[in-house]
Amino acid sequence: MKFAHMADLHLGAVSDPKMKELESSTLERAFTICEERGADFVIIAGDIFHINIPDLAVVKEAVEVFKRFTDTGRKIYVVYGSHDFSPNSTSIIDILEAAGVVVRVGKPAAHEGKLRPEVVTDRRTGAKITGISGRRSSLEKEAFDDLDRDYLKALEGFKIFVFHTGLLEMRREGEKFDGISLGALPEGFDYYAGGHIHREFVDSSGRVVFPGPLFTGWGADLEGTVLGERRGFYLVEASKGSKPRLEFIDLKPFEGVHKSIDATGKTADELNDELRLWATEVDAAGKVVLLKVHGELSSGRTSDVQFGLVREMLAESGAVYLHLNRNALRTKEMGMVTVMGESAGEIEGKVFKEMMGSVKGRDGEPVVKDEPATAAKLLSALRIPRQEGESIEDYFARVSREARSILGILQKGEDAGRADGGGDRASGAGMVRKGTGARMPGWRGMSR
Repeated sequence: MKFAHMADLHLGAVSDPKMKELESSTLERAFTICEERGADFVIIAGDIFHINIPDLAVVKEAVEVFKRFTDTGRKIYVVYGSHDFSPNSTSIIDILEAAGVVVRVGKPAAHEGKLRPEVVTDRRTGAKITGISGRRSSLEKEAFDDLDRDYLKALEGFKIFVFHTGLLEMRREGEKFDGISLGALPEGFDYYAGGHIHREFVDSSGRVVFPGPLFTGWGADLEGTVLGERRGFYLVEASKGSKPRLEFIDLKPFEGVHKSIDATGKTADELNDELRLWATEVDAAGKVVLLKVHGELSSGRTSDVQFGLVREMLAESGAVYLHLNRNALRTKEMGMVTVMGESAGEIEGKVFKEMMGSVKGRDGEPVVKDEPATAAKLLSALRIPRQEGESIEDYFARVSREARSILGILQKGEDAGRADGGGDRASGAGMVRKGTGARMPGWRGMSR
């Protein structure tokens, strides 16, 4: 038999229109290859979408791609990923399964105090597929302890175990993340389809496999893509009792340019000169540009750095997208602050309190009275994405109006509009997983 093993699609994670197009075209290309290469079925080992209730436009595009494949009589088998899982509501994965678009495997069932995940048999090949879905904060680890291992080992035929959990054997030097050991996986399976850790991994047996993400347009994964890490999926040819033959399908979603600038000891004006010169000389046409600026300015404010101009210059030169990382750029007045918290909101609130008084106006006085509350409102307002049908000009005008309303500098007679920052829609809940770092300019936040 031949099947495809994908993981960590994170559809909907990007907001830039051009990156959205790349994300969509990469997904479509992946399933076209699966069909052309004769894959009997596709396994997606979690995190199809970036959030469990994603933008319906993103869902529509994905369903169109999935349906073209399943309309040929082949199946797509999935487990929840940590981003798909919802403890209090129905996940979009459940809706897609109810519509016959995907088949969720490994639904939990208890038998004499042991966990027996549901086993699905692929009609086309006879393969038996089961597994364990991922949950937030690696809480699925407990399920591995409760597995009815004798039952799973006794299953006959070609068997695949799908899971969305990190393996401790995948840790690099100095790296920390929750996970299980290889020994925690149930014995007797012919293939173990992993997901969750965003890089390739194949164990010494050639049976435990992580393909890494299909496409990444956000965070550290984008940097890895720009620096040459492969993005794609595995095509697997296998039969009972033999080692699977693995072929990595490298989709290479885009060409990239990476630039790192150390601002230490430079004034804001000197940094601006360096940025403008680089933006003039770099070959960015048709490429995704990753710009990382770090260090401590000798004078001037971070807001004096003309990143907007750099973005415009790169766009004019034909760059597809600029990913700007200035998290580690600071002034002498803004030292690094470490805070701990269980959620993004808690971390942000603590950081705002720690940074009180460090940002002042040109008169040397604080810009606002209640800095933490004002900063939280501004962050909420900035989180609201551009709405469907809203022009770029209207989007920027709305953001500017809401920000000025929050700061109390609306012009006389100007309508504040939605100056509340968007209410629940702007919530940052779920944006930071336990065990990950959360960073903003001038501080370092860590959750645990």
